[in-house]
Amino acid sequence: MSSFRRNLLTVILMVAGYCGYIAGCTHDDEVLSSQGPNIERGEEKVSLESTNTSFDKAHSNVQWASSYLGATSLLTGRFDNFGFYIFNFDESNAAGINFSAWVWLNSVNTSEPGRDEGCLLDTYGTDGTLTTEDENLAIITSKKVELSTTDKGYNVTADLVFHGVTKEVTCKMNFDGKTLSGANNVYGFSLQFQFLAKTDFLIVSSNVGDNADVKCNAVFRVTN
Repeated sequence: MSSFRRNLLTVILMVAGYCGYIAGCTHDDEVLSSQGPNIERGEEKVSLESTNTSFDKAHSNVQWASSYLGATSLLTGRFDNFGFYIFNFDESNAAGINFSAWVWLNSVNTSEPGRDEGCLLDTYGTDGTLTTEDENLAIITSKKVELSTTDKGYNVTADLVFHGVTKEVTCKMNFDGKTLSGANNVYGFSLQFQFLAKTDFLIVSSNVGDNADVKCNAVFRVTN
């Protein structure tokens, strides 16, 4: 084969390879492109304003966690007495979602009676004789709810009233599902948020860290 023919063949192969590379990259780009999550919400509605709806406290929970001494493993607990003033949920309509809920601070339970009946009540500024007095209540009330654009959850801005202070907190709310139990439709919800106990709510204690995590689960029953 002459030198000219060899050079011509080499050029042809290089051009063909380059075109194949471009076509392959273009195809890969098409495969990897994404329009974001396909979020589908239903039409479920729950409201405590309805006489058919009740809060199932026995299957609900309010948990908290904070690092012990502010720097070690988590100190965890829950509140045994809690409930709702308001709860409205409209699955596809953020404007139809709002809530206001409370806990009694002196119902704190870490499974250590000496701690629950002593230092924690002092830390919270309450005592075992109080019930609905302001100093024994922590209250969270939604101000704005938005549909999440990354999942089926809801982004909530709320006011938290605790230890005589009111501060805004950012929460993540989820509709956890619905099932039938006897004559009732049972709905589950969860809410998570964090707050700065010392910086924002003026808690004075060397036993807990500044950052506190709160996780709430709420179950409602709707009679058919």
